[in-house]
Amino acid sequence: MGQSVHTSLSDVAPGPNLVTIGTFDGVHRGHQYLLRCARDRAAQLGIPLLVVTFEPIPSQVVRPEAFRGRLQTPEDKILHVRRAGAESILVLPFTDDLMRQTPEQFMNALMAASHPTEVWVGEGFALGHRRAGDTNRLTEIGHELGYRLVALSRRELDGEVVSSSRIRALVIEGAADVAHRLLGYPYRVAGPIVQGAQIGRTIGFPTANVQPPDLLVPLNDGIYATLATIPGVGTRLPAMTYIGTRPALNTGARQIETNILDYSGDLYGKVLYTEFIQRLRPDADFPSVDALITQLGRDEGYARQVLSSVDPSTLAPAEFATGD
Repeated sequence: MGQSVHTSLSDVAPGPNLVTIGTFDGVHRGHQYLLRCARDRAAQLGIPLLVVTFEPIPSQVVRPEAFRGRLQTPEDKILHVRRAGAESILVLPFTDDLMRQTPEQFMNALMAASHPTEVWVGEGFALGHRRAGDTNRLTEIGHELGYRLVALSRRELDGEVVSSSRIRALVIEGAADVAHRLLGYPYRVAGPIVQGAQIGRTIGFPTANVQPPDLLVPLNDGIYATLATIPGVGTRLPAMTYIGTRPALNTGARQIETNILDYSGDLYGKVLYTEFIQRLRPDADFPSVDALITQLGRDEGYARQVLSSVDPSTLAPAEFATGD
């Protein structure tokens, strides 16, 4: 069955459906487990899987002052949810009206539109005004409306709870390798390559520069081992990426600068996708340009060593990595 994306309950196939609801920021390993279980259960019942999510992320609207940033763009979220096997995806605009709905109002509207036989969520999920619709209340509403609620326990990996908030904190700390493990794929930023100060090429390390994305979680400053993909140019290429204000060169503007190790050519105007594998070191000042060059040489060797050990099974599929 073909996949479709809707933005209104009125566009959803009338069902019966198995419905799973969540913000799904990052579509991390916990989300992936929920989606796999829901998909398998829908197949067992012989009904479609409808995934319901929200844009923008509710915390962007409800607590903008505390919002630390997204783990992925809305487009990337949909790509990952599609891969989980959903026959249909409903992306509801998270408006003030939706925010003020009671859980009873929301679930009544969902029932009328999609006739879920079962609704699957994570154990910490809640919806409705002031998050009144926790799993206990949604279970009670289900008894009234005729659906069964299934709440899956939080997933843990190596003793650590997998959650979007935890992964955001890891990204901000610069722990790209741990974020990679919990996401199930590397944290990624993308953007058009812009012209920089062109100092890198004068010291033997030319870079493709991208402005830090506005809505994504900001990575900690420093040097990272990364994988670079440029649609139309080729597959993932080994790279090292600098994030910071370039104190050694006294330029001041925060940039994301990627030195693609095995590529040379004009990339201006193209889109660069950078996957962050591991932070090699924090940002630093150097007493001279020669000292900087020496350190960058060491960084390159370390980056190649780290990238040579990346397990390909932990990378996103090609269509996701290139944005195609």
